[in-house]
Amino acid sequence: MKKAFGLCIVVIILAFVVIECASTVPYKIVDGNLVIHNGVTSIGDDAFREKQLTSVNIPNSVTSIGNNAFYGNQLTFVFTGNNVTSIGDNAFANNQLTRVIIGNRVTSIGNNAFFRNQLTNVVIPNSVTSIGDFAFFRNQLTNVVIPNSVTSIGNEAFYGNQLTSVTIGNSVTSIGRSAFNSNQLTSVTIPDSVKTIGTWAFTNNKLTNVIIGNSVTSIGTEAFSNNPLTSVTIPDSVVRFHNDAFFGVRNLTRISIGPNVFISGDGDAKMAYNFEAYYISNNRQAGTYTFSNGNWNFQAR
Repeated sequence: MKKAFGLCIVVIILAFVVIECASTVPYKIVDGNLVIHNGVTSIGDDAFREKQLTSVNIPNSVTSIGNNAFYGNQLTFVFTGNNVTSIGDNAFANNQLTRVIIGNRVTSIGNNAFFRNQLTNVVIPNSVTSIGDFAFFRNQLTNVVIPNSVTSIGNEAFYGNQLTSVTIGNSVTSIGRSAFNSNQLTSVTIPDSVKTIGTWAFTNNKLTNVIIGNSVTSIGTEAFSNNPLTSVTIPDSVVRFHNDAFFGVRNLTRISIGPNVFISGDGDAKMAYNFEAYYISNNRQAGTYTFSNGNWNFQAR
């Protein structure tokens, strides 16, 4: 009789432990659907990496999403929640996202955050101040508005999308390397807040019109290469750039430029119709240079 009673106690205790443990699990996954319980405040690094998730419900109690948190799943839609302030590196990389809603308290979008998904549209809220390297690399975005809150656009942030239009907010100070490389942009206005345009920033687009803001001091190597530009205005704030900034822009026949700009480089990277040689021979005067009938012509300001 004593043995039976003792065994029963053990069973009861074990059952209690199992039930108690189950009640403290902060999430549940059923058939690839993840529900995170309200009250969870942060989703840690690698928390749900490669779990074959097809959907996720992130409660408003969550304020941060860690690095690789949802990396390598099969998510097609995600809402980050209303109170998340940071989205970590690789947080949603390599999923199948076609739609995302970024909460309006997010201030930073990490490196590779939405790397290699299938997004066709994204709204970046006014709370965001930085967009990380490769953040939207290789998606299918057709247009994007960078809000005025953003100060920096990371390297390759929008590389390899299908962008036909982009609006760059007036607080952006730097556009990273290859930030908009390999899209379908036909026109871009770079606001006066921008100081540096990175290497290959707009290469391999379809640009026919570019407005470069009056605060730009540095234009990176091949920044506008391989575009069908016919005209460009280089602001007086630019004092030096490499001639391959416009490499492969074979129909550039109108250039407005300030005085005493140093154009470096040589060899095959020369600007269309060897513009830099004519500019130097013309004592680097400020004005508009046009090419017609095999010759450069100059009109002073």
